[in-house]
Amino acid sequence: MFSLEQFLVPQLFAALLIFTRVGSGIMMMPGLAEGTVSLRARLLLALSLAVLLTPVLSGFMPPVPGAPFALAVLLTGEIFIGAMIGTVARFLISTLHVAGTIISTQSSLSMATQFDPTQAMQGTLLGNFMSTTAVVVMFAVDLHLVMLRGLTDSYTLFMPGDFPPVEDFTAYLTMVLSHAFEVAFRLSAPVVVLGLLLYYASGILNRLMPSIQVFFIILPVQVMLSLVILLSVFGALIMNYTQFFADVFGGFLEDIG
Repeated sequence: MFSLEQFLVPQLFAALLIFTRVGSGIMMMPGLAEGTVSLRARLLLALSLAVLLTPVLSGFMPPVPGAPFALAVLLTGEIFIGAMIGTVARFLISTLHVAGTIISTQSSLSMATQFDPTQAMQGTLLGNFMSTTAVVVMFAVDLHLVMLRGLTDSYTLFMPGDFPPVEDFTAYLTMVLSHAFEVAFRLSAPVVVLGLLLYYASGILNRLMPSIQVFFIILPVQVMLSLVILLSVFGALIMNYTQFFADVFGGFLEDIG
């Protein structure tokens, strides 16, 4: 005879596993894992997603383990998978932070610092501005839905109960971090080129007129031109970044698989 216990136990077990993976991913994802976001709000979001996804993903769940140690190992694997997916998104969102730091250095504004809530550390003003802009744009163009869908689609590749592919995750995270630095440098290239030209010009001017204080002449020009260049290319910079984010995170599961 079918009993209520036979129905509830597998459903509650599936909800627990889904909550573990989704919750650990949300606790790492940019825009959702910031210190300014209430921990209660993140917990309620993870619980809500777990309740909604349980009827859909219950077929991917393994049998209920009979020993506490087996359950602990299973939950640890789910936490690891969710945290790795969130870390990929965290690396991608830091691309604009790195680009802003490079631009600050080239425009002689690197000494102006402020606490960056997206990185939980002190950062330059331009780096903070661009990383905050990245979070705003992420929600404006629904990239946060791409991240949440990545958590959901991960069940088709990383079955609960299987050992997580630690080596593949590590190699992929290394590749994403390297690619993020490359894209950050490309996004900041206009200001970097301008800085190099100004440095060459200041060197020539110093050779022609050694008595002139070249630093005091070049510095205001460098700051002004750097800001003008940044404002001129900012729209294209954000569009390229959003495309990069969508392409990398959208193909994340396929690359790992």
